[in-house]
Amino acid sequence: MKRKLALFFCALTCALLIAFNPDAMAAAREGFSLWRDSVMPALLPFFVCTSLMRQMGALQRGNAAALFALAFVSGAPGGARLSSQYAADGDVDAGLTCLAASLNTISPMYIAGAFATGMLGAPQAAFPILTAQLLSALLTVFLVRKAYAPVLTASAPEQALPFTRLFAASIAESVSSLLSICGTIIFFLVLTRLLSATGAMAVLLWPFRTLLTLLGSNGALAEAVFTGMLEMTAGSKALAEAGLPLRTAASAGAFLFSFGGLCIAAQSMLFLPVKLKQYLPLKLAQGVLAALLCYFLFPVCFPGAAHAGAVSGETLAENALTATAIFAVSLLGVGTVLLFSAIAGKRKRLRTRK
Repeated sequence: MKRKLALFFCALTCALLIAFNPDAMAAAREGFSLWRDSVMPALLPFFVCTSLMRQMGALQRGNAAALFALAFVSGAPGGARLSSQYAADGDVDAGLTCLAASLNTISPMYIAGAFATGMLGAPQAAFPILTAQLLSALLTVFLVRKAYAPVLTASAPEQALPFTRLFAASIAESVSSLLSICGTIIFFLVLTRLLSATGAMAVLLWPFRTLLTLLGSNGALAEAVFTGMLEMTAGSKALAEAGLPLRTAASAGAFLFSFGGLCIAAQSMLFLPVKLKQYLPLKLAQGVLAALLCYFLFPVCFPGAAHAGAVSGETLAENALTATAIFAVSLLGVGTVLLFSAIAGKRKRLRTRK
């Protein structure tokens, strides 16, 4: 029955691709342009360098600090890619999933260059977002250290090959990985566009839009966050175009960048078959923490903004409204994570029965 249901949804998606072909083609072209112009130039050099370091044994001695630094600079799904070297015969336990989730952060070049400067037009907004992402990632690494500590000690020996062969292998491996990432970006952008074109997204988000509107916030926040939870880059663009206050847009952006979205989760599974039931809740908690940290750090970069701790009726009302909005968005995130975790669990049980 479950297999038939999955086949039905696949057939439905194919039918929607035909019925909404112009929208799907436009989304696919947008995804390819995004990968070509932003993702590949940003990730390829880091993928090559980290691949060389991994093959020469630089990251296989339990050096968690070097591992975290490289993952933070290179950006997701670099964390999962670096963590894959610790998987023994493809076996992924809870510790390895926690390690990959903790290390998967968005590249600072994308946050500072593309989002803060290019989309928001406020380069200063990059500081609270990056600081919040870094602190939330460090806290996550610290809290789950007992889970992944044994994993770091079980690494494979370095490869005793000439540097020229290692370099050529790193180039080939990196380009192949980026092509797979291109496919996931295009797929999730097309899926998001189909949900929007059919009106399914409007129906799903109606309760959250209504709640945010009643609270005096912009209802477009729910759609932007939901889009970002599917595909992060599309969500960050939607945040910039939603007409939100800069503080709200930066905080929501910090949530999306730390959570990463289902697209990055799928990209991570290209390198490491992480357990989604553990990966997604951990990333969700990391995203909510980053949003709160960014909101309270925002006045440091924008002195004109009221401090979150200032005692005034207007500020208290704004803080209460923002806290309620973050809670509503968190509910949306929890619902999405639980849905996909349940689907993943059902697929695993189905494979086990076979």
